[in-house]
Amino acid sequence: MRISNLEKSQYTKIAYSEHIFRHSLTIFTIVAIVIFILLIISGSIIVNKRVHMQIAPVASTTQNKESISARAIMHIIKPGEAFSNIGASLGFTAELTQEILESAEDTYDLANIKAGNRIQSFFNSETDEFEKMIYHIDEDSFLEVEKISDGLAASKNRNKYDIEVTRVSGTIEDSLYMAGINLGLEDKTIMEMADIFAWDIDFGLEVRAGDTFDVLYEKRFLKGKEVSPGKVLLARYKSENNEYWAVYFKDPEENEDYYDLNGKNLRRQFLRSPVHYKYISSGFSYKRLHPVWRIYTPHLAIDYAAATGTPVQASGAGTVIFTGWKKCIGQTIIIRHNDVYTTRYSHVSSYAKGIYYGAKVTQGQVIGFVGSTGSCSTGPHLEYGMEKYGQAVNPLLQKFDKAEPIPRIYKDNFEFYKDAILKLFNK
Repeated sequence: MRISNLEKSQYTKIAYSEHIFRHSLTIFTIVAIVIFILLIISGSIIVNKRVHMQIAPVASTTQNKESISARAIMHIIKPGEAFSNIGASLGFTAELTQEILESAEDTYDLANIKAGNRIQSFFNSETDEFEKMIYHIDEDSFLEVEKISDGLAASKNRNKYDIEVTRVSGTIEDSLYMAGINLGLEDKTIMEMADIFAWDIDFGLEVRAGDTFDVLYEKRFLKGKEVSPGKVLLARYKSENNEYWAVYFKDPEENEDYYDLNGKNLRRQFLRSPVHYKYISSGFSYKRLHPVWRIYTPHLAIDYAAATGTPVQASGAGTVIFTGWKKCIGQTIIIRHNDVYTTRYSHVSSYAKGIYYGAKVTQGQVIGFVGSTGSCSTGPHLEYGMEKYGQAVNPLLQKFDKAEPIPRIYKDNFEFYKDAILKLFNK
């Protein structure tokens, strides 16, 4: 192929341009390397500045202050401890302890702190000045007392959970508890379901192998970590002859309860049993062989066998009219509920805080703990008695009225919510 003089000239220019470009690139690379070395020698490279700032932050900018982590102290409250005597454990002076008590009293009374709960204090890591204190009231809420410009400010807050609604279905072989545990349910959810149906089903006597159940409940996550489960939203229990439903509903006035599919309240005047028990060790009888005296005597109560320390609940709302020792039945609590009924709780190991003569109690409130006190006890259990118009009656044979149904003005709200939750349940 022949190449013209014009084409030769063009190729020459291109070759020359490429030569100039390569030469310039070489010079640029050399200069860049020199600059890089100088920067390293001078210690002013940006990466090194950032590392240096993280290691030894220079004072006085908001950004730097925010990057400094606070010094934290955590204390687990022990039985018998009061806030006034754990201040030193949290790094407080006596004056600061008193100031925190006073600032919080209208928000949450720190005299009511409970054993086992966490309390944390936080101090500025540079100045060691107090910044805030957090007391975890329960699994859902906490008290925060923090330093502000003119003193301390207290607030009661709720944990912000991420909620995942979960359905679990099972068939009972041994007990509701074991079936739930085998399916991965937490104790809290199983016991809540048992409490919901407690007025209609005696889980100690009436549960049979082959019974089935379903529960729709809240799985809760805090900062990505699964924590104690939330409420049971819907539950169903089916035996050979009956089917029971429970729908959680909170009305616009913040009243909350569990209802059947027709809006009738599942709660009754009294609990079916005031304790989560293993079995009934002795029933209501006018002629029972006494376990200690070995003679036949009346036993006008129900004995619920349960482990020492198991919480005992008031079976209904009322007023405590007796706390004390009775020789045969040991430490005892008696509650008057109205002009008709009183209930008795005997052999308890101890009373719950706030249980004394004249105290008002609510249904389900813990009033004491299972024990084996008294000369007639052969092992830990609760002896539960009931009187109607002053005469002993068998609590298991009483028919109690249900609590109030859904108020008529909120019936449409309930129906709308029920339909929505049933759709979720049936997905």
